[in-house]
Amino acid sequence: MKANARKQLARRVRLLRTNRGWSQEVLAELSGLNRSYIGAVERAEHNIGLDNIERISRALETSVPVLLDGRETAQHPVPSRSNQPPGPTRSAVVIHRKVFLELLRQCGQTHRELVLVYLERCGATIRD
Repeated sequence: MKANARKQLARRVRLLRTNRGWSQEVLAELSGLNRSYIGAVERAEHNIGLDNIERISRALETSVPVLLDGRETAQHPVPSRSNQPPGPTRSAVVIHRKVFLELLRQCGQTHRELVLVYLERCGATIRD
């Protein structure tokens, strides 16, 4: 991968990650990669392999072509996020913020942001 392509990929990964409000740690966990590796990818320091590009694109819920060139096309639409309405296969879950924070505290969970992403992907809503 050319240096310019690495820089373009780096900018795109960082943009998609930050648009979701995720830290590098969250993207690393969701993609199964190390946080320092994600940081190096975002700084265009690694000649990243296709397998890892696929892992990052899946974690970001996008396609590899969109991740690489930044343009959504009819051939490569960005997969929809888990904001599907409740239905026969999906039930609505509403969690009150105070209860959620107390449960996190009780179980010693320090990765609040990651837990929120997992809940969102399961269709849960956090309410005040």
